[in-house]
Amino acid sequence: MSTRKDEAADIRIVFSDVDGTLVHYPEESSSENEQAGNRILKLPPSATGMQGIISSRTLEYCRDLRRQNKKLVLISGMRTTTLLKRIPYLPRADAYCSEAGGRIFYPCQASSETDNTFTPVAFDGATQNDLIPFGITEDLEWRRRMEKPTAAGTEGFPDDGKALGSEPAVPVAKRGGLLWEYARTLESKGYVLDTNGYSTCFRVNRKQQTTISDEEFDALLLGQVPRPPALGTSTNLGCIDFYPIESGKKHCCEYLAQKFCNSNSDNVLSKHAICFCDDDNDLEMALACNHAFVPGVSSDSMAAVIQSNPSQLTATGGAGTDLEGTIATEKALELALQSITST
Repeated sequence: MSTRKDEAADIRIVFSDVDGTLVHYPEESSSENEQAGNRILKLPPSATGMQGIISSRTLEYCRDLRRQNKKLVLISGMRTTTLLKRIPYLPRADAYCSEAGGRIFYPCQASSETDNTFTPVAFDGATQNDLIPFGITEDLEWRRRMEKPTAAGTEGFPDDGKALGSEPAVPVAKRGGLLWEYARTLESKGYVLDTNGYSTCFRVNRKQQTTISDEEFDALLLGQVPRPPALGTSTNLGCIDFYPIESGKKHCCEYLAQKFCNSNSDNVLSKHAICFCDDDNDLEMALACNHAFVPGVSSDSMAAVIQSNPSQLTATGGAGTDLEGTIATEKALELALQSITST
C-alpha cells in the first residue's frame, strides 16, 4: 500500500463494508475455500433470503487490526434488522453502522436489562475474550440529526423501550420527514419501495418493480426523476438507496473518524483512515480515505475507479487477479495489516 504523497499516513481507524467485502455469497451452498483451521461460518439469511459466508481467518485478521490499536467500524447499506441478526457472526467492532450510515451503534457491556445482547459465534482461532457476550447502544447525537424534519423524521424509529431491531410502529404512509414524503411521491408514480426494517433509508430494487419499465427505473437511477436536494442517493448491488444528505457512508465515516480521532479536520479520513469495499455506494468513502482495499469488484464503475487510481485503491479480487471470495478478503486484510505494522 502506498500512502498519499502529500500526507503522512497515521492510520487510526479502519472502515469496512460488509456484503461483498467481508461477507460473500457463493452461487452454490458450499464450504467455499474451507481449510483446516479456517472454518467457514454461514450467516443467517437476510430479509430477501440471501445467506452469506465469512471465514474464520477474516474474523481473526479483523481482531488483529484492533489489537494494533486501530478502531474498526463496519458500515453497510443493509437494513438495521438484518445487521442486528448478523452481529454475532461479524467481526467484533468499535462501531456498527447500518442503512448506508443512517444509524450508528457502539458495543457496550451486556446487561440483563436490555434485549440487545449478542453472543459471538465461535470461529477457528477465537479466544475467550472474542466470545464474551456484549450489548450495543445507539449514537443518539447522530440519530437526532437523522430525526430532523428535513431528514427522516422521528416516526421511522422503533418506539422507546423496544429492542433496537424492532420494526417501527408507524407505517411509511404516516411517517413525517422529507425522506418519507419523497418515498410516497415515488410510490404515487408506481415505484415499488423496500422499506422493511429501515428507519433512515429506503431502497428501490429493479427486480421488485411490477408496473415500472426498465426505462423508468433507469431514469430514477440516473437522477432524471426530481429529488429534493436534502436527500442523497447511491447504488448498491443494482439497487438504489435514498437517505438524508447528511447520511451516506462517507459522511458517516467522517463523523466517526472525527469522534474517534478527536479531530475536527475536514480531511480526517485521508490522514487517519483506510477502508475495505466493493461497490458503487462505497466510492465516496474509498476516495476520501487514505487507501482502499477492494477484495471484490461488484461494478464496472468501481473497476474504472481502481484503474484510474492505482495508488489509491488496491484490488485483491475480481478481474485481473487469481483470488475471489473469502480468499480475496483475507489477502486484503493481510496487506492492510502489513502496511499498518510497517509504519
